[in-house]
Amino acid sequence: MSTSDWIGVATVMLTLFALYSSALAWLIGQNARLRTETRRELEALESVSERSLDKIQVQEAKSRHDLASTLQAGIQSLQQQVNQLREGSATKPELAAVEQRLAAALNEFKAEARADFAKIAQKVDRLPAIEAHLASVIQMIEKIGTVTARER
Repeated sequence: MSTSDWIGVATVMLTLFALYSSALAWLIGQNARLRTETRRELEALESVSERSLDKIQVQEAKSRHDLASTLQAGIQSLQQQVNQLREGSATKPELAAVEQRLAAALNEFKAEARADFAKIAQKVDRLPAIEAHLASVIQMIEKIGTVTARER
């Protein structure tokens, strides 16, 4: 091979190396851009899940407060009725009627409380599944980032 052949081979090799370097730099830039976008999306998802959790906790606290208020109002009403019956020398049938109303009100309150707490539990039970899904997505993204970092 002559000198001009060697120069031609070297020129081709340098050109190929420059193309390879440019392609590698472009891929690294794309990887960094995708990582940044993915981090932003994950942070947005995390903030949404945190807001949802906060909203559920606020609703749960409100429901508990409402239940306590309802119970307190019911107890006060029944206490007034019992006091009125005591003061008025109520008969046995009147006392039995109050007792039945008391039992019915208590059963109704228990049913409402069970229904409200079931709704709350249903909402809260979904949160671990959402968190587990987000964790698996984060792990996949980290694996992809690790693999692409090795390829550099």
